[in-house]
Amino acid sequence: MTDTRARLIGFLGVTRAAVGVAALMRPQLVYRCLGVSAGADGDTVARLFAIREIAVAAAALQPDPTGRRVGLATGVLVDSVDVISVAVGRRHGDSGTGAVLIGGAAALYAVAGTYALLG
Repeated sequence: MTDTRARLIGFLGVTRAAVGVAALMRPQLVYRCLGVSAGADGDTVARLFAIREIAVAAAALQPDPTGRRVGLATGVLVDSVDVISVAVGRRHGDSGTGAVLIGGAAALYAVAGTYALLG
């Protein structure tokens, strides 16, 4: 593995874990970033997102190459679905700022994760 690829994987894993921990501790931040109302079960849904982020980060950061590839591939999959979800939400009136912030970050992570997988 090249140093650049190792640094990219580390960056993806650490920042994904940080987002997950932040969303776990302050679930309302997820909705604030999206510019939508949390609803009655908002904290629960945000915490589900948080745990997903932490689990994918842990998989991507593990030393086993096979497990790491599974973690990276899972990250690419969930980030790609996030991009689609944000685009659909935008068509239904969700915040444009949230779409750029969350959708843009998910798209960036999907591309970076793909690069890390193929590199």
